[in-house]
Amino acid sequence: SGSGKTTLFNLIMGFVKPDSGDILFEGNSINRKTITDVRKRIAWLPQNPNIIGRGKVKEQIMLPFTFHSNKWLIPDDKTIHGEFEKLNLDKSIMDSSFDEISGGEKQRIGIMICKLLKRDIMLLDEPTSALDKVNLGSVVEYLCAENETTMLSASHDDEWLRHCDNIIEL
Repeated sequence: SGSGKTTLFNLIMGFVKPDSGDILFEGNSINRKTITDVRKRIAWLPQNPNIIGRGKVKEQIMLPFTFHSNKWLIPDDKTIHGEFEKLNLDKSIMDSSFDEISGGEKQRIGIMICKLLKRDIMLLDEPTSALDKVNLGSVVEYLCAENETTMLSASHDDEWLRHCDNIIEL
């Protein structure tokens, strides 16, 4: 805690600027001119899934797909229900308020949104912190089945870390 993992993700996403030096993405400095292209390549799950928004769960799932760059990725109900099943999510929460569901449900929905965005890179900040063992297993299986995506995660979860290819301690 407090070593800068979340700050590093915020630097990569361009939410904060470095005090000195540059953050490079594929050899190019991340700045006002390049950040839009960088963000089109990255799916970001914040440490606090409450940032996703308010309203019905279904509305929050669909929100990223209202943006111009994501319109071609709009998932249909069958796809969403299939993803819910893989993540042990009950379809009945689709009509619930996002504020009313559990932290673990919020995390799994955020992870699902990241996957549905089909980005080259996922930044996952503490993706398993609110999950019990059963749901942790579902998330690990769900994400490890993703072979085409580079995942960077910040985590204190030993079970999650056992499934990572490389670990850098900050």
